[in-house]
Amino acid sequence: MTEQSLRRLVRLHYDRLFRAARFMCGNVSVAEDLVQDTFLAAAKSLKTFEGRSSPYTWLYGILLNKFRQWLRRKDSAAAPLHMGHPDGEGAAPEDFLPSSLPGPEELAERSEAARMVRAVLDELSEDHRSVVTLRFIEGLSYEEIAEAIDCPIGTVKSRIHYALRKIGERLTEEGLSAPED
Repeated sequence: MTEQSLRRLVRLHYDRLFRAARFMCGNVSVAEDLVQDTFLAAAKSLKTFEGRSSPYTWLYGILLNKFRQWLRRKDSAAAPLHMGHPDGEGAAPEDFLPSSLPGPEELAERSEAARMVRAVLDELSEDHRSVVTLRFIEGLSYEEIAEAIDCPIGTVKSRIHYALRKIGERLTEEGLSAPED
């Protein structure tokens, strides 16, 4: 891959990687740093990219490694996903939905549902949050997820199944309907 190819990758995938990084860490400036580090690492290893996966999957795998390194540096045991903050940092689940003009009641319901979903996601392990994010936020296939996190497809399916079961149990306890795969 050439420098021109790298520039093209940045142009094509920066926004999507940034959204994923922001979703993971909940902080805009950290997300920018993670994506920058991702592209720097990609530039250093351009010659090793063999094309067995899509460029986005390859880049996402690098991003995931950078995120894990950041977590280790932060000495974070749980690696929470802060999907929204009162100060506006981070992404709320509503950010990933088509925009509309809901009324006050719907806004209140969404806010409460988002709070519950954030709490449930924070209870999951990093491995389970990662596959849920890749599958349902990023829309990757099981095969792409397996490539991105470097594990067998069966493990990906198992993690998604377990995570959805846990999410379903907790949301049912909170009076919301459970997600479906």
